Amino acid sequence: MPRFLSHPVVTPVAAFPHSGASSIGEGSGMFQSLQRRPRNSASSEPRAPRGAGPIAPTGRKRGKLDVWLLGLTIVLGGQFFSWNAGLSAGLAGFGLAYALVGAAYVLLCCCTAEISGMLPFAGGAYGLARCTLGFTAGFLLGCCEALEYIAYVATTTLLLADMIVAAAPSARGLEPLIWLSFYASALALHLRGGRVFWAANFLLGAVSLLVVIVFCVGALAFLDLDGLRRDPHVGFVGGASELLHVLPLAAWFFVGVEALSMANDDVHAPRTTVPQAQVTCVLTLAVTGAAVLFVASAVPHAGGLQELAETLAPLNAGFHAMFELPPASATLLSIPATYATAYGFMWCYGKLIRAMALSRLLPSWLARTSRRGKAPMAALLAGAVVSYALCVLVYVVPHLAKHLYSVCILSAFVAYSGQCVGYIVLRRNYRLLAKSQYRNPFGYAGAVVSLVIWLLGIVAVAGFQGNGGVEALAFLAVVAVLALFYHGYAKKRQTFSPQENAVLIVAHVAKFTVSRPTGRRSSASSGASTTRRSWHRRAQGGVRRVARVQPRTSQSLATSQPRSQNDDSDRSKVATTLHPTSQW
Repeated sequence: MPRFLSHPVVTPVAAFPHSGASSIGEGSGMFQSLQRRPRNSASSEPRAPRGAGPIAPTGRKRGKLDVWLLGLTIVLGGQFFSWNAGLSAGLAGFGLAYALVGAAYVLLCCCTAEISGMLPFAGGAYGLARCTLGFTAGFLLGCCEALEYIAYVATTTLLLADMIVAAAPSARGLEPLIWLSFYASALALHLRGGRVFWAANFLLGAVSLLVVIVFCVGALAFLDLDGLRRDPHVGFVGGASELLHVLPLAAWFFVGVEALSMANDDVHAPRTTVPQAQVTCVLTLAVTGAAVLFVASAVPHAGGLQELAETLAPLNAGFHAMFELPPASATLLSIPATYATAYGFMWCYGKLIRAMALSRLLPSWLARTSRRGKAPMAALLAGAVVSYALCVLVYVVPHLAKHLYSVCILSAFVAYSGQCVGYIVLRRNYRLLAKSQYRNPFGYAGAVVSLVIWLLGIVAVAGFQGNGGVEALAFLAVVAVLALFYHGYAKKRQTFSPQENAVLIVAHVAKFTVSRPTGRRSSASSGASTTRRSWHRRAQGGVRRVARVQPRTSQSLATSQPRSQNDDSDRSKVATTLHPTSQW
């Protein structure tokens, strides 16, 4: 008797939103997974590591304020450093770059918010990309996101150490210890998880926003608009090539806000809470970013905008004017937000790496969680090791510092492009988004405009940084290694994680149904309880893998027990194994 692998029989509760069936629950309540088929006890299916199941709630669920502040914790620190180098293109030139990138982020967040309003998957963009773009593209997209987050933490940690050294010159030469102190303290908060993590997030996000407000409001009395108008760098400098050169630097104001969708399993009613919090957050960042750019540029500098473009902490002049602080002391006011953004990005890569490990796209031990706070312990530690190694590499080879951010933002632009394409494919081919709790006001057009800007950003990083495209070559080399890893390791082991089974399986079923010949489709409105047509693929070694989707009868719909959005009580029993060559 052939041994069936772990494909469950998946039963839709509201199989397709356009079928006329009433929806029961939100997101994960759309499906109920039946008991797995009995398997031969000699099955070679690998056992999940301890702690690799869904993260159980460790305290009260969070609300819109918590998610909004999480976005500020992740992103707002980027408005305290590095963006000012973009003023080499002139204030008008960098202002145009800011407008383009800001519009792209707002449009992207509207797209991801609409997706989260229907499919609240908390594992990052790779889950939906596996359905809309294919399994290989989904893996690479997830890795691009992980590379973005890890490289960003390394970049910010280096800047944090530079700020501390600027404030206390006696600490020069102790940078590796400063990095280690940051990673140790941030990891301690993350590994405690639960209330400790969210309390730290609340404090860091609120302090970062407070410092920005104090700077923007307090420095208004010291603006020198006449001096700004006379500055030779107030207009466009360097033409289109310089504009493209500084375009990636405008992302400092926003990078990371797209990660808020990974908070879907931390909140009640994620289909409404996360989309609203994410859109509110990106609009908040757009306002604070524009205010910081204008006020920092209009505060008097001895060397004008050119001096501002070269300073480590661009808000120092405003703090000096308000509080008469020396530069070293003024730099201290930028340190909390810099710490916060690195702390927030650690949350990003921890959530993403663990989710990919649950899908066995990465080694399954990376899915281990801490016993007390159920934090993604292994993912956080592994990401911290890689990030610290990047810091050490830059310390040994200092000229690599200027390339690290470019590789980070190139990874981000590629990931954003994939998300825009995925949104377009999802909205065009499936009618899933018709039931979303958030309606994207810009629709297809917004996704297309955002995609064009991200592609322009990729061109800017690859061809206009004045170094022969070394960042693009390094990125392509990393992607090639990841592709080899996928085909040599992950492709044979990949599964659907419990979260994917609970949330995204509806998209995979919709894709399969759409791709079938019209003559073979059964009516979606049929109330019969007959089994839909099964598809079979032969695996290596003669083992046949079977997946079957059954419709629910109207009686079973009426008697099914509702389930909360985040109930993972029996999802860990589902481990859908994909054939290496499966095509949905």
